[in-house]
Amino acid sequence: MRICLVSKVYMVVVVLLSVINTSLNAVLNLETKKLYDDLKSGRGLYTGDDKVIVLNSTSFKSSVFGSKNAWLVEFYNSWCGFCHRFAPVLRSLAADIYAWRDVLSVAAVDCSTDDNNPLCREYEVMYYPMLKLFPAGARPAALGSEVDKGNTVDSIRGSLAGLLRREQVEGRGAGWPNITPYRSSDTANLWKNVPGNVKYIFLIFEQADSTAGIEAILDLHSVNSTQIRHVTSENEGLAKLMGVSMFPSLVVLDASSTVTPLKVSDGTRTTFRQAIKAFLEAHDIPVPKEQSIVDPGDWRHIKAPDLSEIIRVAEEEKKTKKKSELVFQADLEKAVKYSLEHEVSMRKLISGAALTALQKYLAVLAKYFPVRSEHGKSFFSDLRANLDVPGVEGEAFSAGVKSAEKGGSPFVISGSQDWVGCKGSAEHYRGFPCGMWLLFHTLTVASVSQRGGEPGFDSLEVLDAMLGYVTHFFGCRDCSRHFQEMAASLSSEVTSPNASVAWLWRAHNKVNLRLAGDPSEDPAHPKVQFPSPETCPPCRDPAGAWSEPQMLQHLFRVYAPENIVVPRGKDGRPGNTPGWNFNVFDLSLCVMLYMFSASICILVCIKFVVKKRYRKKSYVHDLFGKV
Repeated sequence: MRICLVSKVYMVVVVLLSVINTSLNAVLNLETKKLYDDLKSGRGLYTGDDKVIVLNSTSFKSSVFGSKNAWLVEFYNSWCGFCHRFAPVLRSLAADIYAWRDVLSVAAVDCSTDDNNPLCREYEVMYYPMLKLFPAGARPAALGSEVDKGNTVDSIRGSLAGLLRREQVEGRGAGWPNITPYRSSDTANLWKNVPGNVKYIFLIFEQADSTAGIEAILDLHSVNSTQIRHVTSENEGLAKLMGVSMFPSLVVLDASSTVTPLKVSDGTRTTFRQAIKAFLEAHDIPVPKEQSIVDPGDWRHIKAPDLSEIIRVAEEEKKTKKKSELVFQADLEKAVKYSLEHEVSMRKLISGAALTALQKYLAVLAKYFPVRSEHGKSFFSDLRANLDVPGVEGEAFSAGVKSAEKGGSPFVISGSQDWVGCKGSAEHYRGFPCGMWLLFHTLTVASVSQRGGEPGFDSLEVLDAMLGYVTHFFGCRDCSRHFQEMAASLSSEVTSPNASVAWLWRAHNKVNLRLAGDPSEDPAHPKVQFPSPETCPPCRDPAGAWSEPQMLQHLFRVYAPENIVVPRGKDGRPGNTPGWNFNVFDLSLCVMLYMFSASICILVCIKFVVKKRYRKKSYVHDLFGKV
């Protein structure tokens, strides 16, 4: 009997420990996944391992303004696919010109965060990614000069070298190495004001439009005992004196003015640098070792990085999740909120065509956005009414949006603090672009459902408003350009109510096709043609061709207001996320409760066994009583 009871207690303990272990593993997996996602996203697109300095609203002005060196700053948005493409180029550029760091610092600001948003608006960041050069000694009023991103590290580096030369010609950067062309034909002037430790002066002869000499100067300016100057083909007198008849050429002068020509095969920065370093090493002058830089090539053609671990996790998730196409109210509200407070408000002044576009955008939101409260019905129309002015400042518009939200129900466009259906496997995936596509589809379907049968219905009303928004406010310039190119056919293709829904569906699938395999693609949510065969089997015929009538029925069903998921909280009011929405803390608390309950159960069982043993113990008077 005692053995049986002990066995039962043992089994109870094993089961409880198994439950505890499972719960702990769940918490550890969530912690690990969160840490993994945090590591993947890092500080936006750049981490401490990069040579890119991460700036924010707190550190930007104190770092950039009043500095002895110039600053190249990328303003980007972590959800922008083109920013993901450009990030490897900026990382390589920062490493490639790291020797220039006392002349030029390379930094980045993520405009997608709430804290940085006012900073990006102040410095008139109108699209992403945007490169700006802030000169040495710049004051806070300076907005910076836009720098052409070019296509490759080499093209950007060349542009920067030319801009830095212009800075010095205009009197800035006095403490930098001299990168202005040497214009005298007298070599004696070369040695004036040269430090006494300088043993050799290198002269790089090149065409006037070349920047390779400047790049080589900046690469090697920290080497002791040397000075490097570049001479353009316009200085014919000095070229003749040095015996230079071909450009490019490289000569070196010692303290006795002895001229030694050095062989260069071409006029690239690498060739000049290698020839100078070889000469210095032969004369026992130490030179810094070159870093191995990976050139990502043309950033416009960069494909997705190695995301094998995320893909593995995504495949595991696919095994446990059903495929579905749900539209969550929280995603629609968060998309509108972000568009108004982060993109529209980003413009310093909204006027002209941009103001008209904003008026149309708010007008269609007022008509067709699925609001959840009485106050929500007037929210957009009130914002629209306040725009009957020649122009409005972005900061004032942002304040008006926040004030209007506070004046009514908290469920106007407050939405969730996180994405639901548009949540990506990492912070920088999906999010706002996904939310805007959902919003566009919902508005087109709502417009046709509500008014498509009315005489004189404008089939282009929503699409025109969307085009205006994308043209003037959407932060990703290349995305905006592609959308505008697709929209060039709107007037000829959209000639009926249903055609507006079908046009947007085709446009969305074109974008999915173009971005499949792009660095912005979430591996857990691949860019596929939708609806998928699993979610809408009738949408394709047996040969795989689209059945547009079936596809339209599917779209009207998915984006219908009555099918939008509006989860409700415990108080019966609309909530933000479906299900339990447990976080790591919640689960940790559950585990603690499990452990406490298990301990109580074990103690009770042990007490029960001890009590049984006590009652079954034989005594002498018991034996006599049984006789």
